[in-house]
Amino acid sequence: MLFPLAAEAQRVPHVGYVYPAGGQQGTTFTVTLGGHSLEGATSAFFSGAGIRAVFVRHDRQVTPGEQKQLVEELAALREKRQKRGLTASQEKQASEIRRKLDGFGRRLANPALSEFVTLEVSVSPDAAPGQREIRLGTPVGLSNPLVFFVGQMPEFSKGDWKNIPKGRGSMDSQLSAVPNELRIAWPVTVNGQIQPGGVDRFRFAAKQGQRLAFIVKARELIPFIADASPGWVQMKLALLDAQGKDVAWTEENRLHADPMFAFHVPKDGEYQLQVQDSLYRGREDFVYRISIGELPLAASSLPGGRVETGVQTVTLPAVVNGCVARPGDRHAFRFEGRAGQRVVAEVVARRLDSPLDSMLVLTDAAGKRIASNDDFEDKGAGLNTHHADSYIFVTLPAGGAYVVHLSDTQRKGGPGHTYRLRISEPQPDFALRVAPSSVNVRAGASAPLTVYAVRRDGFDAPIALALKGAPKGFVLTGAEVPAGQDHVRFTLSAPPAPTTEPLTLQIEGRANGIVRTAVPADNVMQAFAYRHLVPAQELKVAVWGRAAPNAAARIVSAVPLKIPPGGAARVEVSVPAPPMAGEIGFSLNGAPDGITLKEFSGRTLVIEVDAAKIKPGLVGNLIVETFVQRAAADVPENKRRVPLGALPAIPFEIVKP
Repeated sequence: MLFPLAAEAQRVPHVGYVYPAGGQQGTTFTVTLGGHSLEGATSAFFSGAGIRAVFVRHDRQVTPGEQKQLVEELAALREKRQKRGLTASQEKQASEIRRKLDGFGRRLANPALSEFVTLEVSVSPDAAPGQREIRLGTPVGLSNPLVFFVGQMPEFSKGDWKNIPKGRGSMDSQLSAVPNELRIAWPVTVNGQIQPGGVDRFRFAAKQGQRLAFIVKARELIPFIADASPGWVQMKLALLDAQGKDVAWTEENRLHADPMFAFHVPKDGEYQLQVQDSLYRGREDFVYRISIGELPLAASSLPGGRVETGVQTVTLPAVVNGCVARPGDRHAFRFEGRAGQRVVAEVVARRLDSPLDSMLVLTDAAGKRIASNDDFEDKGAGLNTHHADSYIFVTLPAGGAYVVHLSDTQRKGGPGHTYRLRISEPQPDFALRVAPSSVNVRAGASAPLTVYAVRRDGFDAPIALALKGAPKGFVLTGAEVPAGQDHVRFTLSAPPAPTTEPLTLQIEGRANGIVRTAVPADNVMQAFAYRHLVPAQELKVAVWGRAAPNAAARIVSAVPLKIPPGGAARVEVSVPAPPMAGEIGFSLNGAPDGITLKEFSGRTLVIEVDAAKIKPGLVGNLIVETFVQRAAADVPENKRRVPLGALPAIPFEIVKP
């Protein structure tokens, strides 16, 4: 796909769901993706090999003007049919008009899911099974990725459903007319969407002695939903026998919203699986996949281990795999330390899906508390909503014996309350996340990226970032995480020619002899407020448009800018003439509070620092977006900004006056 210079003012394409979210090897099936800003989408890209997609159509809400025109066209076709009949192509045209008016002639319930792209997807017989990613390609680049599975079992999918109101002025959903109960034959992967207040029912036959596993993927498909509380679909499964009696049910698997369970069939007969959201909600993006069959079911991947009550003596460094097996249990570990010795005690439990809500307390031999911790946030664990693992970093005040006490803060316990405890001297290290995972940049221009540094055990050195094995013409500017800081915004500059297909890039960080590859991620909102770095499989870059040779924007002034609080700095930039008429403008993107673009004249920018908000010592990069301001065609006095891309990052340092 070529990404042309077109529709530059569009917003970044965003996909909220894909349905069904996978398919069987060796099959072809229809897939719907819902989101916004998908106009012009004509292709889809999958991670891995063996999957291809053919564009079918793009749908969106019909505007009043379009609706009027469609009604007139339909009336003309009806009149023509009455007089002399319609050709096959005209009948098809009339059918398409009726489909648009019936399905998209009313305001859609959710603006975030206001456009739909239909694809025909083919999975080759030798496509590797497992998790993939799908992204849509549009004239202005790539959408965000969504999870898509290649399966090995036969698939059964309910019909695609869109949350279209019943009528004008109504917010009640027009529920799809599907049978109350659908028959399936296992082994099978069932695909569905949960409608508001809906319960999906599937009937199947089973024989005595068979052991059936029911494995759900729902939150695994869409980890967080921005405009729904608590921020994901909470699946509930119930299994009924032929008499309608509950024989099994589950709402979660440990801390996963996605349940799974095994059922030992007690007798031959018919059984019904009921599927719903436990809070009785429903919308298009409440998508699920349920694998049903005589499948292996992992009980746990947690370390576990028996720990005796009382105080256990350990020698540093020590790693203990344990389990708080009974409510109220407390585990204690004694070690010898030196005065001034730095010691770390870290629990890994919730990050391994254990329900343990740990508490760590460090005392000396006399029982005097030296340090304690309940929860410690690990930004690298982007799928966790409660960072319940504990972490202590302490300098021992004196030589002698010390005791690490571990317990559950809620005084709970059980076979699943397993943990991994590390007690050691610090092991400084870091991990990196780079966002977004889909980067869209105009040829010859730049796009902003953010790398987040997860610093471990006191690691505070600056981290130099670089592209690894990138094609010629891609350049990072401002690519260093400053010492002690947990993130940096910088820019990726593109070559002057567009890409025919998205490219996969890698960014790695180096510091103190340590090399780490940045994991692609997306900064995703949960339930209107919270944000998480959700990992992705690939960092994809789409370059669109075309720039004149040697016409890339650049910073002419010396950098880093050195600005005192209360002061200002002038920055000279070189920007090529825009590909359209109009004056170039500039705006700061995501600058620290207190740093502003006071004014610009021609190619000179004036950056001002508020002394009340910014103190000496701050270092980072300024991201400056460029645009052309053009008059609207219908109302010339209304101006709209057409973005041209970002300048290369401008490093800065706040210095003492």
